[in-house]
Amino acid sequence: MTESSGNVTVRLQGETRKKLDHIATDLDRSRNWLINEAIENYLDVYEWQEKKIRERLNKAEKKGKFRTAKQVSKVVDSFKP
Repeated sequence: MTESSGNVTVRLQGETRKKLDHIATDLDRSRNWLINEAIENYLDVYEWQEKKIRERLNKAEKKGKFRTAKQVSKVVDSFKP
């Protein structure tokens, strides 16, 4: 099955568009190609994060060990300078 493509309109702030154009020029690619790459990368990361969150929630529901707010605060505080 072939994928269909469609148009999406996005308004960019001037500085963002300049940065995008600069990167596209450096890569010798079109602005459209760069935007598609950015969106695909974002979607890949989102799917990965969603999968990991669901895995951790399932694990926690089955045999999770939960900590109190005080215990969590202690761990967080241990990372502070």
